[in-house]
Amino acid sequence: MGPARIMANVVGGMLFVQVILGGSSVLLNFPIGYHIVWGIITFVVLLITTALIFRTYGRKSSIFIVSILTIVDFIIQGVLGLLAFSSDVVVVVHLTNAFVLAVFISNVIAIC
Repeated sequence: MGPARIMANVVGGMLFVQVILGGSSVLLNFPIGYHIVWGIITFVVLLITTALIFRTYGRKSSIFIVSILTIVDFIIQGVLGLLAFSSDVVVVVHLTNAFVLAVFISNVIAIC
C-alpha cells in the first residue's frame, strides 16, 4: 500500500470523525469549534493527499481529477458550513453535501 492510498484512507477516516463532530454540535450542543478546527485539519491532509496522488499518478490520471473535485467540494462544504449559522435549510444542504464529499473520497480510496 503506497503513501497516496494510506493518506486517502486517513482522509476518509477524518471525514467520518468530521461528520460525528458536526452532528454532535447540532444535536448534543458540543462546541462547534472542534468541528471547524477538525475540518481545517482534514482539508490540509486532503491537500497533502492530492499532492501525493499527483506525484504518484500524474496530472492526467482519473484519481487526480477526482481528488481535485474533492477539494472543490470541500471548499463548497466549508462555505456552506459558515452559512449554516444563519439557516436550518443550509444545515441540511451542508449535511447532504457531506455525503457527496464521502462519495468523492470513497472513489479516491477505491482508485488508489
